[in-house]
Amino acid sequence: MSEIILSTQTLKRLKSLNGNGSSLLSDDNGLKVTNGKSNILNRIKNVRKRDGRIVGFNITKIVNAAYKAMSATKEGSEAEAIKVAKAVYIDLLTEAKDEKSFIPDVEHVQDLVEKALILEGLVQTAKAYILYRKEHQELRLKSVSISPEVQKMFDESKKCFKSSLSELVFYRSYSRWIEGEGRRETWIETVKRFVDFMKEVLGKKLSENEYNEVHTAILKQEVIPSMRLFWAAGTAARATNVAAYNCSFVAPTRWRDFAEILYIQMCGAGVGFSAESQTVQQLPQIKKQAGKVKPKHVVGDSREGWAEALRIGLETWSRGYDINFDYSKIRLQGARLKTMGGRASGPAPLRDLLEFVRSKIFSKQGKRLSNLDVHDIVCKTGEIVVAGGVRRSSLISLSDLDDNEMRFAKNGQFYLTHPQRSMANNSAVYNEKPTTAEFLDEWIALAKSGSGERGIFNRGGLRFQMPKRRVKASEKYLETMGTNPCGEINLRSREFCNLSSIVIRESDKNEDFLRKIRLASMLGTYQATLTDFPYLSPQWKKNCQEESLLGVSLTGYWDNKAARSAKTLREMRDLAVQVNKKYAKRFGINPSAAVTCIKPSGNSSQLLDTASGMHPRWSKFYIRRIRINSSDPLLKMLRDQGVPAYPEVGQTEENATTFVLEFPVAAPKGAIVKDDISAIELLENWKLLKTNFTEHNPSATIYVGDDEWIGVANWIYKNWDIVGGLSFLPRNNHVYQLAPYEEIEEAKYKELYKKVGSIDFSKMVLYERDDQGEGSKEAACVGGACEV
Repeated sequence: MSEIILSTQTLKRLKSLNGNGSSLLSDDNGLKVTNGKSNILNRIKNVRKRDGRIVGFNITKIVNAAYKAMSATKEGSEAEAIKVAKAVYIDLLTEAKDEKSFIPDVEHVQDLVEKALILEGLVQTAKAYILYRKEHQELRLKSVSISPEVQKMFDESKKCFKSSLSELVFYRSYSRWIEGEGRRETWIETVKRFVDFMKEVLGKKLSENEYNEVHTAILKQEVIPSMRLFWAAGTAARATNVAAYNCSFVAPTRWRDFAEILYIQMCGAGVGFSAESQTVQQLPQIKKQAGKVKPKHVVGDSREGWAEALRIGLETWSRGYDINFDYSKIRLQGARLKTMGGRASGPAPLRDLLEFVRSKIFSKQGKRLSNLDVHDIVCKTGEIVVAGGVRRSSLISLSDLDDNEMRFAKNGQFYLTHPQRSMANNSAVYNEKPTTAEFLDEWIALAKSGSGERGIFNRGGLRFQMPKRRVKASEKYLETMGTNPCGEINLRSREFCNLSSIVIRESDKNEDFLRKIRLASMLGTYQATLTDFPYLSPQWKKNCQEESLLGVSLTGYWDNKAARSAKTLREMRDLAVQVNKKYAKRFGINPSAAVTCIKPSGNSSQLLDTASGMHPRWSKFYIRRIRINSSDPLLKMLRDQGVPAYPEVGQTEENATTFVLEFPVAAPKGAIVKDDISAIELLENWKLLKTNFTEHNPSATIYVGDDEWIGVANWIYKNWDIVGGLSFLPRNNHVYQLAPYEEIEEAKYKELYKKVGSIDFSKMVLYERDDQGEGSKEAACVGGACEV
């Protein structure tokens, strides 16, 4: 298409639109927007280009593009081009809403142009514009090449993965952006970055042979470290060791605790928290407002800055004063986050949080916050972390058994009236074995909920479950101890736990299990040395250094019969404890108060192509569906290579914001799958692991059939003293549209495998020009229902 020069009159009218006037939006072309005195027409100030640069928004370019396409098809006029631009602009204003820093990207603006052309009835022009975009995209792809060196690294890394699904999970969730090369890391480079940081921390405390053994085992996916540290090793973990940890627990007793909860989540760790009366009532009473406003606080553009804003707000409002915040220093939405990767959300999520908290505090003048208020505030902090993308819950809330407000916090359509409550899974605290009536009341409520809530946190059973060495040292903490979001680690208030895991393969023998356990325990002990938490209060460092907790786990339990032996499990547990003692002495830290656990391994199992933790696989052959943002460059690359992708349920190809990718999965021969075992059989295997392997808990979601609830209740009550880390969901065999898992026949598996069996991920270099990774948002510690 040749360059089109618009008339002087059109340019004047466009200038009016781009400025503070309203003539273009209020003339007889329709689509009125009012107006002039408010700054609504200046709302869209910038646009993000494909290379990540942010430049000034110029609506003239939209009119020019539309008019070019119209001229090529001899359909439409300048007036209609302006009308298309107006429609696009109003769509952008609608999306921006109250977000002053809203920045659309070029591709999205072009999508809106296509939509507007179609709605205006300019069908031929719309087709021409779509073809024009496609031709230019192909030209852009041709202008970028993959160097032989980079291609070789991608090819070598591919050999480490069991499937294309595993590769996708890695590149989306764990591969970091290499700024100087304009691409994501390969698996080989990520493993090297992790081991290089390990050498930086430990120096000569390990031999070169030991480093090489760890490097090889991770590279071959025989063991995995903390997957948060796997992503954060280097710049992010150097800035704060919080980024290296999977999970934490806090019982808030002071306003600063809420700021620390926010900060920890922004570093990527999951948070368990108490909403129990014994700790909530230690929070200060809220004074009545005195009508005085403190000087405006300028919010710092960092995790610490956001956390401090929340602390200052809470402390100021609770003392009877008001305060306003200046968000001008916060990066615009879409700006690069160099340390943690990904994109900035802009100030809107923080503004929403502070307004929410202010409202809560103001509503309780002269009183104290209720348990439910504390629960809601912490849940609201969780929304900040998911801003700009959806992730699974990374919070668990512990509440008093007799707290009816918390028992029914998720009743009905709570997600419409209290949407923040979706951020946390809720569990009731049992300080002693309940009476049969008490237990049945809560069990019936759990069964009826359909969501497995409230779950069970058996605090009274801790002294029977923890290693004797830990019970003796924890007497003053037992009454307030809690758990991480998955329930496998029992924690003091203000304490972290790190996780590592062995990967059980179908061909492994006893000597393989023991070799892997030795390396995973070494990794966990190294991770326990990371206690530099600059922003957090000293109690965090004190607790972590005193207990030096590990969480050495295993995944793929149901893929190998040899792993399901009490003798083998005891040998692995005992070796893990011995190895920890050996390396703790060498590294100059305390031996761990508790070493072994079973984590759910929901996401890492997809990376490793194993059964998840102690959960069986879905079926012999099944489809695993992955959701991906419509603007993610990976989507375009995968579709171009034949991966089936469907618009999310309720969306269409034209308006979809989320697409669903399909990958076929086959369980190993002889593997046990979910329909092979009953709820009671799974519980008996949980007990096998609990009594022979874990010093913490095995985390498991038990799927309960309609005819199994009474039997499961009886089993739980009978085994009460050892219960911990369990969650319960109804077994639902109903297949719904685009479900995460769907059982298929072998023939369907083979058909799908032909389409996705060998994806060339090196082609990401051609599609992705800036950091679009999801690692900074990946939940390190997710709720018990993560298998759903």
